[in-house]
Amino acid sequence: MQAYAPAHTRGRLRWWIANDLDPVARARLDPILSDPDAALASPASVARRRVGRKRFYHLRQSPTHIDGPPQLGLFIKIFEAPRGGAGWLRSFGESRATREAEVATAILQRGFLAAAPIAVGEERRLGRRTRSVSIIPELPARDLRTLLLDPAMTCAKRRELIEQFGRFTARLHASGIDQDDTSPNNFLVSTAGDFILIDFERCRVGEVLPPMRRWHLLAKLQRHQLGVTYSDRLRFLRAYLEDTPEISRRAAWSQISARLLEVRRNDARRAERGAFQEGRLLERIGAEWQVRGREQISAREIELPRKQAQQQWVLALQLERLRLPALRPVRLTRTGIVLASPVAVAEEAQRDTPRERTAPPGAGPADSQHTAETERRIVQACREFERFGSWRAAPRWEADGNTVWLADLTTFELAIPTSDTER
Repeated sequence: MQAYAPAHTRGRLRWWIANDLDPVARARLDPILSDPDAALASPASVARRRVGRKRFYHLRQSPTHIDGPPQLGLFIKIFEAPRGGAGWLRSFGESRATREAEVATAILQRGFLAAAPIAVGEERRLGRRTRSVSIIPELPARDLRTLLLDPAMTCAKRRELIEQFGRFTARLHASGIDQDDTSPNNFLVSTAGDFILIDFERCRVGEVLPPMRRWHLLAKLQRHQLGVTYSDRLRFLRAYLEDTPEISRRAAWSQISARLLEVRRNDARRAERGAFQEGRLLERIGAEWQVRGREQISAREIELPRKQAQQQWVLALQLERLRLPALRPVRLTRTGIVLASPVAVAEEAQRDTPRERTAPPGAGPADSQHTAETERRIVQACREFERFGSWRAAPRWEADGNTVWLADLTTFELAIPTSDTER
């Protein structure tokens, strides 16, 4: 790592520090390098999430004085050693933290902004890596997803942001930067309006991306709704294609749409494979499984035999990954499954005060007469479902205003081919 220099060793943990780190930042970093476990156990540390073998912390900083603005903190990633035979062999090679630092350096060298680590650490025993650590400074920026969902943003500013992101993405692909985990969460927007890349674990830096790969990455981006209209998506594509007039917007959109269907099918396959694996989405509590962040959500429990409950659990996870309007999974219990309406899930995700209900979620709206708009949305939902399977029986729908969802998952049979062409 040319941009980093060996700086500190404590026990089996060896550190590399960014060469351009200023003395103030270095002094702030020294206590963490000396004893990272103590720093993560301090009251200032907040465990953000766990994704597989990765733990993610936010180390907050105290304000310089009582009335001053809070200082920006640090994000700390802990990558634990992989398990299994293949994982054991990989643990002798390059760590995920080291690779992340190298990719961030390559991105910076190509003229883009990136949230690069300021320190990388590795712990090894007899040459085998037991864990690696990446320390990344918090930046004065907001992620693109948050901005797009911000109700305070005007239509004009929103359109401008989407067009700027289209041009930025085109430059990124033309520079050979393949951000495989293409998501608005992985792009920050600074106060000056500059885009900043984050999370490089699946990113590759190489030659100019060929058209087929570009369409695939853009299809991944289309999975995210975020209130973006069809017109805004075409606006993004027009900005993306500004420097390639030989490619028509119609031809590009046709390619993206074709790949989007396969991307979504792959999402459903991954949901099935990960239905009983702890990670960013799921947590195991004894013999039960829980969707993280939905512990307090208003939901309904359905008593089912164990095998049938597991089947419904997998199907609910798949339908959510496909973004189909259906009851969402909350918990798989010993006696059945707990599901919630998409409205309740959205309210919990946005951390808004839920609307008061006089009945369980969906009970009142389901029994009320559907409006013409609701009926139209049900017809649309049926068509969307039929792209991925068929009906076993007449579907039963519930509604809250103009939001509709499938209330009985047993009426739908998902049909996803077993082939997986996505990298």
